[in-house]
Amino acid sequence: MTSVKRPGVGGRSVSGTYIYGDYRRNHAIWPGQEDQLEKFIGQTYKGHHLKSEAALSSHSEDALTWSCFNCLKQIRAEIRQNALEELWELAYDGAPIPAGAKRGSIFIGKQYPDSTHPETEVDASIEGPGVLVFIEAKLYSTISQADPPARPYNQLGRKLRVGLREALTSQREFFFIVLDLAPPQMLRKLKPGASLDSARTAGAHGFTSKWLTAYWFDRYKRARGGSTSPLRELLNGDPAVAHADPAQLARNLGWLTWADLFKIVLRAVIADRSAR
Repeated sequence: MTSVKRPGVGGRSVSGTYIYGDYRRNHAIWPGQEDQLEKFIGQTYKGHHLKSEAALSSHSEDALTWSCFNCLKQIRAEIRQNALEELWELAYDGAPIPAGAKRGSIFIGKQYPDSTHPETEVDASIEGPGVLVFIEAKLYSTISQADPPARPYNQLGRKLRVGLREALTSQREFFFIVLDLAPPQMLRKLKPGASLDSARTAGAHGFTSKWLTAYWFDRYKRARGGSTSPLRELLNGDPAVAHADPAQLARNLGWLTWADLFKIVLRAVIADRSAR
């Protein structure tokens, strides 16, 4: 009988966060993907090894993102396409998935050109014929706020601009999905009745600020009275995206919860293993 080497045990709890003694215990690793995980953790962003610093934390968004989407990458094409179709149905309230997204390739932590930064890393993305999808994953944190002049846009706005510019350059349609713990309607309840001024000036400090992600998503997705002014304001000043249709961009914003993604991945993995 062949023995299976078990990742090292050990760890400690720090302020409610479990710190693993071995990063492999903090990830769900498809057999044969160990080297890909090591490569993912070792990559740098703006010269910093941010992933290696967080790889041991049970609260790591990167660990969950890699575990879920790498599993989807490994399963059979037909099963993966069914999983993406279900993902899309939940993110876009039953809308059918574009053929290009259904057949697209999944990337995790890919970096895309950014006009205001050297580059922008996207948690997960799907690239297919005529389609580009960005997925922004949040667990217990919220989006980073704008801080001009170094950060003229909040994290959600910046990713929208980067993705739309990349999609228009390659003549593809752009979609953007927020992946978070709960639907935006529930997260908004963390600060009911929040105003635009309070959203612009609030500090992004962990879980209690998660309403910010939902607020800015709702503002871009469905501003009061169906106005597209927030998106027009966001795209203004960049010739590469200024001619984009803000109404279409609003329609292409979706929201998915981790609970739904977990079930999709589990069903897909079970189906894949049953078919082998």
